[in-house]
Amino acid sequence: MNTIETLRQIGLSPEFLSGKVAVVSGAGRGIGKELAHALAWCGARVILAEIFNEGLQVEEEIHAAGGSARFARTDVSDAAQVERLVEFTRKTFGPVDLLVNNAIVCPVASVVEMEPALWDKTIAVNLRGAYLMARAFVPEMISRHSGVIINMVSTDAMPGLSAYIASKQGLVGFSQSLAAEVGAQGVRVIAFAPGMVDTPGIRGVARDLAPRLGVTEKEFLNLSLHPAYTGLMPAAHAATAAVYLAGALAEEYHGDVVDGYEILQRCGLIAAPQSALKETDAPPTGSPVRKMTPGRIELIRQGILLCQGLVKILEETSDEFNHLPVFARPMARAGFKNKAGASIQEWIRLAENTCAQLEEVEGLDSQTERELGDCYPRLKELMGRLIQYLREVPDETARFTRDAALLREVAQRAAQRESLIRSLMAVLDTLLEV
Repeated sequence: MNTIETLRQIGLSPEFLSGKVAVVSGAGRGIGKELAHALAWCGARVILAEIFNEGLQVEEEIHAAGGSARFARTDVSDAAQVERLVEFTRKTFGPVDLLVNNAIVCPVASVVEMEPALWDKTIAVNLRGAYLMARAFVPEMISRHSGVIINMVSTDAMPGLSAYIASKQGLVGFSQSLAAEVGAQGVRVIAFAPGMVDTPGIRGVARDLAPRLGVTEKEFLNLSLHPAYTGLMPAAHAATAAVYLAGALAEEYHGDVVDGYEILQRCGLIAAPQSALKETDAPPTGSPVRKMTPGRIELIRQGILLCQGLVKILEETSDEFNHLPVFARPMARAGFKNKAGASIQEWIRLAENTCAQLEEVEGLDSQTERELGDCYPRLKELMGRLIQYLREVPDETARFTRDAALLREVAQRAAQRESLIRSLMAVLDTLLEV
């Protein structure tokens, strides 16, 4: 699959990142290679920080395509080499706007099988390398009050990948801590988990890893974590997601952990799963369309107004997060996602989509009415979790302040928000005859 065609497909142009300077570690193959091509096509000048000669080949390919890139042989685990990389980048292209920490080592071995030297190498490249790169490039970003750092993270725990997973989960914490440190200076930091991506790296570990997971090598390489794919995600899609995240969504996802599937849905390259809000064990109801009476029309309109109110509540909550002390913002967003069942931005899109569905039902769209009915059990469960989150807000706030007036205001606001959500649930219960 061609990366440039994918970029065009989502509406990006060669001017999207014009004038920007990007550094990509591990740019010799896989996601790093595709990302370097994508950044260069979008107008960025790209430094290929790669330890192997494959980086030179990527440089030649980008030049042949009309882009701007330079290969800089770099072992990111070596502090002296990283410092040389900074000087080379500054002299070649100027100050850096985007840093992507993508270089990895991924050995397959159980804890008892793994030699300490291999563990140390994995941590050195995957985690220490990201630290050294950030430490080297962040000061310049802070001085310019601008910059984006994307740290590539990975999947949950798997047998045989202890060192790799430990390094990547450590990188999540590092990313969130760094985000809290530099956010006020205009630098954005995101932990990006691309997904199950078809790369030489994953194919290289498949033979040894698959048996530990109880599957064949072929079955492992046909794994899919999203219905948009029949197997692994193409590397071109992962690169496209990273470019779109860096260029269009860095502010929104600062301090967060986000996966490639979500970003690809946001940019319209893949569709959200149809069953995302359905009960997994409940078949579609296929309920007949109800007769549109004046009372029913009024109920739908009430639902629309309440949905609009929910959107406003969620947007206010997002704004409240943004006014917290910098160090507290990632924790607040993560706490919301954990308790409310989805991130604040996912909740906003969900509320907006429900509002749009109600408007279509008012316009006598029978298919949308059936879809809303099928999705509602899951939506109702999520609204219940959101209510529980709101109930805990006053106590959570009390951990950080003893201002009685403020605590009363927070409790009152939370109660008002809960009341609106309960009213919306009551309307939808009646409308859908739950």
